[in-house]
Amino acid sequence: MVSRHRKFWTSFMQGKVTRLVDGRRLRTPRGIVMSAFCAALIVLLAACGGGTAGSGTTGSASSAPSGGNDISGRTILFEIQSSPSDSFFVPVLNGAKTAAATYGLKLQVQYASNDDTTEITQVNTALASNVAGVALSIPDPGLNKVVCAARAKNIAVVAFNINGSSGQGASCVQAFVGQDFVQSGQLIAQHMIQLGQIKSGDHVFCPVEFPAQVYAVQRYAGVKQALQAIGATCEELGTGVDFGPAKSDMVSYLLGHPKTSAIIALGHTPLDQAPAATKQINRTIPIGGFDVTQDILSSIKSGAITATVDQQPYIQGFQSITQLALYLKYGLSPANINTSTGALIDKNNVDQVVNLVGTYR
Repeated sequence: MVSRHRKFWTSFMQGKVTRLVDGRRLRTPRGIVMSAFCAALIVLLAACGGGTAGSGTTGSASSAPSGGNDISGRTILFEIQSSPSDSFFVPVLNGAKTAAATYGLKLQVQYASNDDTTEITQVNTALASNVAGVALSIPDPGLNKVVCAARAKNIAVVAFNINGSSGQGASCVQAFVGQDFVQSGQLIAQHMIQLGQIKSGDHVFCPVEFPAQVYAVQRYAGVKQALQAIGATCEELGTGVDFGPAKSDMVSYLLGHPKTSAIIALGHTPLDQAPAATKQINRTIPIGGFDVTQDILSSIKSGAITATVDQQPYIQGFQSITQLALYLKYGLSPANINTSTGALIDKNNVDQVVNLVGTYR
């Protein structure tokens, strides 16, 4: 016995569905029947899909780029020179994880805690396990040998955040993803000059965590170039990364140099603590610098800090892994990326950044 539903669907597909109009039984034309059926089917399939257009799933097999070599499951060493407590590298790592998921790569994350020996050991261990690529921050030429050891094994190398390699070591680094430190130093100094906060003959205080590291040397060079052009001077001071001692050192410097006209902090630690240091000595001094923390942004909103140059750390992690993935998958050569072109944050755009700190900024 054929059910009533089955009879209906048979008639429906054959274009024989009828309807009553003014008491008469009329057949619905086949074209109208099929159009209605297709429309219903589309709605049903959309509902079964369980999502809206463009929702996508990052890192799923269907969303991974097609073609080229199969790199899914390959391991990339992601070597961070700092320690896990350094909040700056949280968005860097977030970006790296997103890129790794996109290409189906595995990340082996290591922290060197600002120690070259530890970083060299960690990289050598990863090379011995035949990782597919290495993304690392290189604080100084001390890592030249291990970087070239990776290339000798045909393991891809991309530096992020800082590239202190030199000579042969520099030729072993295929690309650098990070801030152009000299250009960024010029940017913040010129911005404060244009605002009239630094003038000819002024003395500027330039505190920084580690004066000998590449980022500090090059930012200092960029700041000095801009200041020398108007006849102003700048003096460096090492502060380390701990907020308490950094503030204390800056207070001592400012008390000993009462004619200091402005502060350009060359790293996020001294910039974060500069407003508190000037408040402690009861002076209002124009302040600018580099990098982003919640306290830095709050100080920009209050006017205590004029501006900061953002390294855009999420890009550093995302693009360093993406470059390695594209190299492994398609043989595309890694390229240098300046993550900080014009990335100035001041009172005009600070509100766009506040909610992104610690995740993407």
